[in-house]
Amino acid sequence: MSALEISEKDFLIGARNGIQKSRLLSIARESGLTLKELSSYLRISTRSIQEKEPSQLIAPGPSERALYIAKLFRKGIDIFGSRDKFYNWLNSESVAMGGEKPVSYLDTFSGIQLVMDELNAIEYGFSA
Repeated sequence: MSALEISEKDFLIGARNGIQKSRLLSIARESGLTLKELSSYLRISTRSIQEKEPSQLIAPGPSERALYIAKLFRKGIDIFGSRDKFYNWLNSESVAMGGEKPVSYLDTFSGIQLVMDELNAIEYGFSA
């Protein structure tokens, strides 16, 4: 099973208790994000991640953001057909997002939701 595919139950457990460092690294790898990029969106230092053992838990707040980002990447990859195409869209200025790059919104829950809303609009033909 892909690290980007998360059941609702696993999502809730990870959001409440935190996720293991190894799962966080899998999310980074499968999303194509560097650890530095992902840690900036999670608002934790790369060092605090690197110092943990693979089985140690990341704090619940950053874990929940990581899980939301994983869901976002899963949806984006499905809509765009590849990780590279989705990543290019994330890093391109979007008229629908006020000329900003969608990736700039990934550091907050509300920002992730805005990007998810834009993906839903694209999926149903309301935006580009």
